[in-house]
Parts: sequence; C-alpha cells; structure tokens
Amino acid sequence: MKNTMKNIFSKLIQVLTFTDLPIRKKFMLFSAGTLFWIIATSVIGLFFLLYLNYESSKLVNYNEPHQKAIYSTIRKLSHASISLNNANDIQNSILTTEKLIDKCSINLETLLKGGVIRDISEDNILISEIPVKKITGDSKKEQIEEVISYLQKVKSILSEIKKTEKLSRDSSAFKSKLSECNSLIQKSASILDKFAINLDKENSLNIAEIKKGVKIAFILIVMTLLTGASLSIIFGYLISINLVRPINSIASNFRAFTTKMDFAKEISVNSKDELGTLANEYNKFIEELEGLTNFKKVIEEDDTVEDVYNRLGEMITHNLEFTKCTIYEISTYKNKLKMVFPENIDVSEINCKADILVNCDLCRAKRTGHIISSEEHPDICKYAKVEANEIYLCHPIFISGKVGGIIQIILDKYEAEKTEVKQRILKARQYIREAQPVLEAKRVMRAFRETSIRDGLTDIYNRRFLEETSESLMAGIQRRNTTLGFLMCDLDFFKEVNDKYGHDNGDKVLKITSDIIKKSVRNSDLVIRFGGEEFLVLLIDIQPEMSVEIAKKIKTNMEQTKITIAGTTITKTISIGVSELPKDTQSFWEAIKFADVALYKAKETGRNKVVRFTPDMWTQDRY
Repeated sequence: MKNTMKNIFSKLIQVLTFTDLPIRKKFMLFSAGTLFWIIATSVIGLFFLLYLNYESSKLVNYNEPHQKAIYSTIRKLSHASISLNNANDIQNSILTTEKLIDKCSINLETLLKGGVIRDISEDNILISEIPVKKITGDSKKEQIEEVISYLQKVKSILSEIKKTEKLSRDSSAFKSKLSECNSLIQKSASILDKFAINLDKENSLNIAEIKKGVKIAFILIVMTLLTGASLSIIFGYLISINLVRPINSIASNFRAFTTKMDFAKEISVNSKDELGTLANEYNKFIEELEGLTNFKKVIEEDDTVEDVYNRLGEMITHNLEFTKCTIYEISTYKNKLKMVFPENIDVSEINCKADILVNCDLCRAKRTGHIISSEEHPDICKYAKVEANEIYLCHPIFISGKVGGIIQIILDKYEAEKTEVKQRILKARQYIREAQPVLEAKRVMRAFRETSIRDGLTDIYNRRFLEETSESLMAGIQRRNTTLGFLMCDLDFFKEVNDKYGHDNGDKVLKITSDIIKKSVRNSDLVIRFGGEEFLVLLIDIQPEMSVEIAKKIKTNMEQTKITIAGTTITKTISIGVSELPKDTQSFWEAIKFADVALYKAKETGRNKVVRFTPDMWTQDRY
C-alpha cells in the first residue's frame, strides 16, 4: 500500500512538473502558468476597479449632485416661507415667494429629467451650476413628484390671493390661504429633508461598499499573488530538480567514463524529454562502446589469427544479423585471397568469381583500398556474383598500411534502405576497425612463428616444427588408435648437383623435390625438411603397411620428373626409408630413427629404393 501511494505520488509529481514533455514545452507551460496568475491578479484588480468606479460614480454623479440640488431647493423653500410671512409688504412677499417656488419647481423637474440646475440669487446672480442625472427609482420619483404637486398648489393659492382686491393679513380668508401655503411648503420641505437623509444614508452605504471593495480587492490580489508566487516557486523548484538531477547524473557518468573508463554506471532518467533522450543515447553509446572494448579484449586474448577471424565473423553474422558474410585473407607474399570465414566454405558458395582467389588484384576493394558498395552503383565490381535483389558491401581490412583482407556482406536491396540496417552497417565497420590492429599483431606473430617453423627455401615445415608438435601428433594417433607412417627421403648424389651446377641450382632441385613430395601425399600429411637434402614425411592415420606404397609413389614421381637447370635437363632419384608407429615402436623419435636406418639400408644397397624397416636392422635395446 505504501509503495502504491508512493508510485501514485511520484506519477502525480511527474504530471505536474511536465516530466515527459520536451524542455521547451516545459518552460512554455511554466511561463503560461506564471502568466495565468499575472492575468488572474490583473483581472481581479480590474474587476474591483470597475466595481469601485461604479460605486464612486454613484456617489459622485448621482448622490452628491442630488444632495446639492435638494439642499438648494430646501433653502429656497425656507426663503419662500419667510418671504410669505413678511407683514410689511404683502404684494412683494407674494411675488418673491412665487419666484422662489418657481425656482424650486424647476430644480425638482430637472432632477426628474436630468440636466443642469442653476442656483441664482434674488439679484439674478448665478451662484453655481449643478449637473445632475435624472432620478432613478420609483419611490424617489414619487417623492419629487409629490413635492412638485404641493408647490403647484402653493402657486395656485398665491394666484388666488393676488386676485383679491384688498389684501389684509387680518382677514380670515387671507390667514386661511396663508396657512395652507405654509403647510404645503413645510410638507414639501419635510419630504425633501427625508429625501436628503436617504441620500446621506446611500452615500454612507456607498462609502462602506467602496471601503469593503478595497479591502476585498487587496486581500484577493495579495492572495492571488502569493498563490501564484508560491506555485511558481514550487513548480520552478520541481522542474529545476527534474532538469538538474539528470544533468548532474549525466555529468557524473561522463566524469566516471573519461577518468576511470567506468562502463558500469548507467544513467537512470525516467523523463521522456530531451534529457531522457540524451540519457538513453548515452546509455546506448556506453553499451556499444563497452561491447567494442570487450570484443577487442577478447580477440586480443585469442590464440591465433583464425580465432580472431571467426570471432569477427560470428559478431557480424550473429550479433549484427548479417547472415551472408565472407571474410577473405590476402597472403602477404603470394598475393592470393584465401577464405577464412566461414570455415569449410566451398568455392561455389562465394559471391565472387573464382578468378579473384588466384589474382586478388582483380578485387576492387583490395586494389583501391576503398569500401565498395553496389547500392548506388550496381556494376561497380565486375567480379561480384549476387542475385538481382541483393547488394554487396566489401570492406577492406588494413594490415600495416596495406589491404590485408576483405569482409564481404551481402544484403537484401530493400532491407539495405532501412535506417536500422544502415546503423548495423556502421556498427560492423566499428568492429572491423577495432579488429584491424589485433589482426595485424596476430598476423605478424603468425609470420614470425611460421618463419621459425618453416624452411625458408622450400616453404615446408622444418625440424623445429617437428620438435614442437611431436607430442600432440602422438597423442592424436594414440587417441584415435591409428597408424602414423614415417618416410625418410634423401636425394641420391645431391652433392654432385652442387659441385657441378652450383648451390643456386642445388636449391632449385631441393624446391622441386619438396613440391614433388607434397603433390605425392595427402593434404593432411606433413612434409618436413629434416636437414640438407633429407625430407621427412609423416603419413597421418595411414592404413597399416600402406606407407611403402606412398613411398614408391614418391620415388616414381621423382625419377620421372625432368629438371631444367643451367640450360640442361637432368633427372634425380630418391632413396626412402619407411617405418610405422605403433607396429615398429611406441616411440615417436625411435620411429624416425628406424626410418633413417631403413634409408641408409637403401643407400647401401644401390639407392633409388624404398626400404621398409625390419627389426633386424636395429640390434640395440633402445634408441
């Protein structure tokens, strides 16, 4: 349960921090998030500014002008009431009162319709102008209309009083009319007072709403800013961790690789962004580099050049899945191609004409030292032999600055166009490059070894080879329970050739003799220059008593061969002593001695003979 919750939390963090998104999108979304909170703060501020503007406009454009207009009207009503009750001049009082009532009516009608209220003194001097909006709200309109109706009644009563011929304040009719006017004026003033008081209350409420709005706006803006800043810091921190940790891991692994060549460390990055891609590519690079390094270590520890060829061929065919792969080795001295991978391949199975095996200069890759591909130029090499739906890739192997081998890969034409196949080709080239210095070293060692175990004149094995391989040869014969034949061969009267024709011609006779012996035996048999004009032939797994027949064949071929030297033709004969192991002895070197004893018997009895060893030829107990 704990692990489940941990995984869920981890997934949530990955989602919130855009772990799987590209880095560019991460920063874009982070910027978008920051912009969102800035916009949110701005929207909140703008909303409350509009709200405060609305409340303020109500206060400034409606309530305050209406208050001024109402108070001005109330003052005029007070002056009208005072003027009406003036006892000195009734006629002027009535006229003054009428003017004041008219002004009040105009003011109130302007409040109902909206406009500009001009406050003019009794001397017709403009005191102020008050622009007012028309009153809204049915109750307010009813109050103003009620006051206007009262004032109209006052004007009507005043008109009636003016029509009376004699005005006397003492008359009951006058007093009654005057009392009615005062009552109407007072009612009007009372209504306007209540109206003004309500306006004051509205102003107080508006001011309270403004203060409340300011407070709420401040709190919301601060909370929004704090929330946005906190989230930006948190997400910025988490995103930075998701960026910094992989970068530090990559840097640490690079340091470990460059300083200690440590291939063991693998970068573990769970994101699918550029850093995840970089980590995966780094891991692939390290894996491939480790594979190349391990491959080179292994082939460096291989015993022979052939082992290296086989391992390189196995790597290309099995690991890189190029099933059609042939490796050719170019002989340093003979300038011939030899197939070294796969083993036991028949000439008919190769994808080149057989001519190149005889003359390797016909091979375009060998001749030019370039990688030859038929992908773009199908007929680039006229000695290639592939199907119509196939292409070939011939990669030279350089040994000591020269082409020492060729690796040929056959591909399906359509498969070769795939990116994955091209990548495998590049890997194959990397393995070939890694193998080149090892092959060079192994071939040099092989050349040194072959020089030490081969006779420089006849290019056949020498006595040192025999000393190094005698135990393994014996072990094989004993394990298989077969017969090993020994033929000790010696040219008859060879000294005469040297004395008469010179040592150079003598060397030529020795070469021809070695060639005759090699052609007379099987490829599995060994021909060794034992010393001077003596040759030892080891017949591996020969049938018992068949050694004599092989010896006779050599003798016959030798005496039938015409040898041209110094402008003349000669023939030479050979004497051969024969012994067999285990029939004659259980000792390898004793068998050689017995063959040598039989050889001397052949020499003693006339030469140009094959003599089979018999026990009576050797009377000593042991060799």
